[in-house]
Amino acid sequence: MSGNESKTGIMRILSTSSIGAMLEYYDFFVYVALTGTLTELFLPAGDRTVAMLLGAATFGVSYLARPLGTVIFSPMSDRIGRKKTFVVTLAVMGVATVAIGCLPTYAAIGVWAPAMLLFLRIVQGVGLGGEYGSAVVYVTEHAPAERRGRYTSVLQSTATVGLLFALVLVSLLKVLLSDEAFTSWGWRVPFLVSAPIVLVATLIRLRMQETPVFTALQDSGQLSKTPLLDTVRTWSSWKSILLGTFGAQGGTSVTLYTSIIYMLYFLQHVLEVDQTHTNLCLAVAIVIAAPCYPLFGAWSDRVGRSRVMLTGIVLWMLAAYPAFAGIRTAVGSSSWVTVSALISVLAVLTAMVMAPLPAFITEQFPPQSRTTGFGFAQQLGNILFGGFLPLISLSLVDATGNQLAGVGYSIVSLLPCLAVTLFWGLRSERSRRHDIAAASALSVRREPQTL
Repeated sequence: MSGNESKTGIMRILSTSSIGAMLEYYDFFVYVALTGTLTELFLPAGDRTVAMLLGAATFGVSYLARPLGTVIFSPMSDRIGRKKTFVVTLAVMGVATVAIGCLPTYAAIGVWAPAMLLFLRIVQGVGLGGEYGSAVVYVTEHAPAERRGRYTSVLQSTATVGLLFALVLVSLLKVLLSDEAFTSWGWRVPFLVSAPIVLVATLIRLRMQETPVFTALQDSGQLSKTPLLDTVRTWSSWKSILLGTFGAQGGTSVTLYTSIIYMLYFLQHVLEVDQTHTNLCLAVAIVIAAPCYPLFGAWSDRVGRSRVMLTGIVLWMLAAYPAFAGIRTAVGSSSWVTVSALISVLAVLTAMVMAPLPAFITEQFPPQSRTTGFGFAQQLGNILFGGFLPLISLSLVDATGNQLAGVGYSIVSLLPCLAVTLFWGLRSERSRRHDIAAASALSVRREPQTL
């Protein structure tokens, strides 16, 4: 954000940019929270385990569509503007979400029901593939360099608000409606609620100004005509992509999808905890972790992004298995306070990994191809580490009979992320900071001396 931005302007930029991230996590957690109902209505299967795995698979399939969204929308953001692009992506994402709430079920139209559900999940993935990167770059290019971590981490924090909103709404509907009413029409409400939010957010975004960085590039004729090609044709660009994929997004995907998304499956389908207690424990953890994101983001401004992420990854790996084992024991004794506390520990450590991510990845790329580079790193990380983590983890539990096999997979998955962050991320960040300091010193020496 430019130095002369008012506090009101800062809050407007952050709140408007965060809406997409909030809706992304809201939508995906609504789908997770309603997996049992949606599987029953759209993917009927006689075997409970098969039904559970089918539901997890349809959750992951939209991640395969995200790279297509990145290819379409991220170069658009670098060519025509950050603002214009995330108006379009928000609309695409919102229309697909609302359409899911309008779908006829398997009982009404047979196999067309799961086919249409799958299609809309893919459309959501395409929209999301361009939404988050544009929003992150929009905030980054308004933020002063010394506060990028703090401001962009707000996007991560408000994303967790989407998770909380999904939990609360689904829980309220479950409490207020009978099982028959919920199965008949109540499950549609969380999807349809997106409609007014998307409409208002789109109208607000249409009135926003383009970033000063993009405007300067446009005015000076320095915009890239081929940002996609610029991003993939050089080894230096691929080094930045791989560093962002393994050094930031990989760690974020594993810790988040294990601590929150897989945790819901683990509690409901592995430990057979009722939905009310599951949602309450997760909601407590999300509320506790949400304020930590800006704190860890600000810390990364002071000590470096890689150090904060590395600390979070190491602590999460050490805590994960004991936490899941403790949760299993606490569920057996109905100690829900203990369950909430252990989930909260993992959620806070996840915030430490996630908070520096937006600033870390955007700083790896030049402004002419910044959104495209960010999108590639993020989507590769999501595909390799996140989208199918719940399915793989649940499959391992089913295949081995070991209830903790899933979290073991998550810990192993973090090993390459740990190695890249330790041996490559720290060195890359030190080199970048040294170059910035050297350039700043050279600029000072070149200034005319006055008496």
